[in-house]
Amino acid sequence: MCVPLVVFRLHQARDIDLYIWPDADDEPTLYCSADVLLTEQDLDRLLQRGCRSLYISNAAYADFTDQLTASLGDILADSQTPAEQRLAVLQSAMSLEIETAFHTIDSERFVSLSRHVARQIDTLLNENEVMPSKLVQMLRHDFYTFTHITNVATYASLMAAELGLTADEQRQVTEGGLLHDVGKRFIPSSVLCKRTKLTDEEWDLIRSHPQRGYEDLCERVDLEQAQLMMVYSHHERIDGKGYPVGLTGEEIHPWARLLSVVDVFDALTGARPYRSSWKVQDALAYLERNAGTQFDGDMVRCWLSAMKWS
Repeated sequence: MCVPLVVFRLHQARDIDLYIWPDADDEPTLYCSADVLLTEQDLDRLLQRGCRSLYISNAAYADFTDQLTASLGDILADSQTPAEQRLAVLQSAMSLEIETAFHTIDSERFVSLSRHVARQIDTLLNENEVMPSKLVQMLRHDFYTFTHITNVATYASLMAAELGLTADEQRQVTEGGLLHDVGKRFIPSSVLCKRTKLTDEEWDLIRSHPQRGYEDLCERVDLEQAQLMMVYSHHERIDGKGYPVGLTGEEIHPWARLLSVVDVFDALTGARPYRSSWKVQDALAYLERNAGTQFDGDMVRCWLSAMKWS
C-alpha cells in the first residue's frame, strides 16, 4: 500500500517495514526495516530523490492504520499543520476502514462511515484556507479505489464551496462523492483491476455500476435525491453519449455534472496498472477541450478557476 511521505512526518510508523518502489515493473525494495525508526533526514533524502511515497505490505497495513487512527484526532486538531497535510493523513487512516465497509453485504456501514468522513473533510476545508493545487500534490494517486473515492469527495467539496453552495449542501455533495462508486461493490475485482483490455462483457459490467449503486441506495430515507443522482448520473455526458441512460444537458442533475468533472480529473491524474498518471495541466486541458460535450462548461470553468489559486 502506498502512503505519502507527509504522513510519516506527522506520524512515526513503528514496527513496520517500509519500502520504496521506484519502478512499478520491478519489485519493491526495503528502505527502512521494522526495527529502525524513519528520521526527518531520511524523509528529506527521499524527497531530494523525487520520492513522494513509501510502501507498506498489505499484511502490515492494518497495523499501520490502527497506529495512525490512534493519533488521528491530535493530528486533525493541530492548526499549525497545513490542512492539506492533515487531509492526507485522514485519507491514509480511513482507507482500510472505508474498504472494509465498502465490501460489507449491507451498505449501512459504508453510508455511515461516508457521513463521518465527509464531516471531517468539510471541517478541514471550511476552517482553513486550502489551495487546490497543493491538495492535488498531497493526496494519494495510486491505483486504489478507496483513494479515488476520498480524492473525488474532497475535490467535490472544494467545488461546492467555489459554487457558493450552503454548508449543508456542501456536506451532501461531499457525502455523494464518497458514495458515487458504491455500485462497484457488485463488480468482481478481477474486472475492476484488470491490466489488459476489457472484453465487451466486462465493459458492460463496469458500465452497470451507476445503476447498481443507485438501486443499492435508493430506498434509504437518510439520503437526498440529489445525492442519489450523483451516484446514478456521474457518467452521463452533456452530449448524451454517457451511461447508464444517455441523459443530455440539464437532464443531468447539477451535482452529477459537478461530480463528473472531478471524477475524471482524479482518474486522469491517478496512476493506473495500464498507464502512468497525467500531469495536472494535461488533465485540466482535457477537461477544457471537452467542456460542452462530455462535461458541463460552467463546472469545468469553476474547477479551472479553483485550480488557479496560488
